[in-house]
Amino acid sequence: MKLMKNKAICRRVLGLALSAAMALSLAACGNSSGGETEKKEWVWVPEFITIDDETVSFYDMQLVGDSLCYQSYDYDEETGISTQSICRYSLADGNITKTPLNYVEEKNWNLNRLVYAQDGSMYGTTNVYNEDYTKSETFLCKFDAEGKQIFAEDMTELVAESYVDNMAIDGEGRIYVTGENNVWLFDADGNKRGTVSLGADVNWIRAMGSGKDGKMYLCYYTSNGDTVLCDIDFDGKKTGNTYENYPSSNSNALVPGIEKDFMAQDGNRVYEYDVKSQTSTELFTWLDSDINGNTVENFWGLEDGRILAVASDWETNEKSIALLTKTKASEVPQKETILIGSLYGDSNIQSAAVKFNKSNDKYHISIREYLNYNDYDGDDYQAFMTDGINRLNNDITSNNCPDILDLSGLNIKQLAAKGVFEDLNGYLEKSEKLSREDFLENILEAYTLDGKLVSIPYSFQMSTVVGKGSEVGTEMGWTLEELIAYADAHPDALLFDSKTKDVIMMTLMAYNADYFIDWSTGECRFDSEEFKDILNFANRFPEEYDWEKEDVSTPNKIQKGQVLLYEENIYDFNELQMCNEIFQGDASYIGYPTMDGSVGCMLSASQAYAITSKSGHKDGAWEFIEGFLTKEENPDRGFSSIGFPTMKSKLNAMAADAVEVKYYTDENGELYYDENGEPIPMGGGGGISYEDGWSYEYRIPTQEEVDLALSLMEIAKPVSYSQGDEVLNIINEEAAPFYKGQKSVDEVASVIQSRIKIYVGENK
Repeated sequence: MKLMKNKAICRRVLGLALSAAMALSLAACGNSSGGETEKKEWVWVPEFITIDDETVSFYDMQLVGDSLCYQSYDYDEETGISTQSICRYSLADGNITKTPLNYVEEKNWNLNRLVYAQDGSMYGTTNVYNEDYTKSETFLCKFDAEGKQIFAEDMTELVAESYVDNMAIDGEGRIYVTGENNVWLFDADGNKRGTVSLGADVNWIRAMGSGKDGKMYLCYYTSNGDTVLCDIDFDGKKTGNTYENYPSSNSNALVPGIEKDFMAQDGNRVYEYDVKSQTSTELFTWLDSDINGNTVENFWGLEDGRILAVASDWETNEKSIALLTKTKASEVPQKETILIGSLYGDSNIQSAAVKFNKSNDKYHISIREYLNYNDYDGDDYQAFMTDGINRLNNDITSNNCPDILDLSGLNIKQLAAKGVFEDLNGYLEKSEKLSREDFLENILEAYTLDGKLVSIPYSFQMSTVVGKGSEVGTEMGWTLEELIAYADAHPDALLFDSKTKDVIMMTLMAYNADYFIDWSTGECRFDSEEFKDILNFANRFPEEYDWEKEDVSTPNKIQKGQVLLYEENIYDFNELQMCNEIFQGDASYIGYPTMDGSVGCMLSASQAYAITSKSGHKDGAWEFIEGFLTKEENPDRGFSSIGFPTMKSKLNAMAADAVEVKYYTDENGELYYDENGEPIPMGGGGGISYEDGWSYEYRIPTQEEVDLALSLMEIAKPVSYSQGDEVLNIINEEAAPFYKGQKSVDEVASVIQSRIKIYVGENK
């Protein structure tokens, strides 16, 4: 019998090597639509390093001098003893040194928030648990270069109900530790020297570290979403000067700049920030250096002007270390640019683009994001979304049209009516890797508009409405009229929980707006009685929802009869079982109401790309799309994307895996057992709980639940409208006077009809 052991399982990083990737792809040639992409004078060329250490940890890896420092765990199978070491990888010669940690006392130490000093010492905080893990103490620790524990100062009372978030040391060895709105100050010997309290206006301390000037700085978010940079006065136990316009960043450490005070990166771009002018300058994009910026754990500037970056991709489990050298663009071989236009530019796009760029000798993928959150002032998110969509639409109609469009958040039917998309049917027919039979037919039909297959999504999720079958019936699909009648029959209950007027309008119009607009002819019907009924219905809901007063969960409200319907988001085969629990075996997937009573099951695609009809690199664009559709999944993780695969073979494997009872085994295939001697099952587990006591623990789904999810996939359809869409903006803006009693429903409907008709006429 083999008991489950708590050991670190590390993936071996093969071979010490420097593989120079000098033939980088550059976005310096003309784009596909006849316009010119920006020509870059400089690029940052990477050399990728691998470390020959199977225990290497990329989390909390830090650059100290010319060495990368990290902590490793070694587990002895025979003794069952786990040891920790300080490791140093020399960038100069590739040598690795390991220094085991020698604790003063044998306790159940859990070391984290590490900081390495120039003299080889290491600082960290630890949580020390008792034998049954019911209580813990927090200590501030220091280890010298030989791994000996110098001190362990008890911080338990200081931290109290808070937590330790970040840690840093300055040039004098003084220690700074953050938690919630506090910075705790310690001298070089670990003695507490005071607390800097930032006040209630600070929502979150995001990062801390020394600047190029040697001062210690903090970066925090205020309660209204502003980003603030400030320096810390250790002796005065207070913050000093504050600086604005610091760029948003994915890092929890402040990084000294190469020429300016700081460097920052947002998962896409790398910036330098100047404290004096309080401005930032873009250095480069990660993608142009064949790196997915969303996977960058940390990065630093070297004294010779190069940049060192450490990346860890949790989806693929790939780790990389890159040394980036600033190089004249004219000295680097160039490729033809394929431009992807995307509102969000998420990690999936970058990951696919990096893989394509590294393997393709002819083309280079570049991404243009239209929602740059460094430009968001935190005031009006809907206006921010609308501006991004408008910029994208303007580029589509100009010579700056991207080759590929990421369809997330876009009005697909509107764009299709304007002839924006290339038909993928021909490419699919000619493909030697794919065929139409490989994909769910309903997905292909859903993305076929005006006879054109505009996209083949990689994955998707679903959303639908669930009610009591004994009240709404077991047949899927109902009309808005039937929904209103159901609400009228239950005057003492809410139809949906926490819906406001604007939100319920967006919910209803997402599935029904096309009933009132014909993008091909420009005809609109927003002055019809049907739309007036929607306005009157939306007016039943509150103007705002007070989340602060919320003390009862939606499942509890439904079971008490206070709420009638539940919106269910379905992204794996586990989700349906909780709905059945909420409705106590009487769940009916009735769907969103539609004007014609058809089934309203909403399909939200992930990685849905379309080739534009203006593209001058259509074959290269298809090569990219074909590549990510056929990518192999990580066998250790199964299907990597959140949601369901559109490829039938992957979906069938996922469905079979969902109901199969499997057990944890070791590397030899032997079962692990729990404390009761029972095999430990995989799958199921986890759950959800609310403060009011309602909870649910997931189990392995039944075949019936899997079959129900599969049947919903056969009827799900994408919607064309989302937050930021101009049609919805017009409706919500003009409906406001009606909601406030300032205008009649007829007056408001007439104005909405006029404005949207003009908009459609200008954009069809």
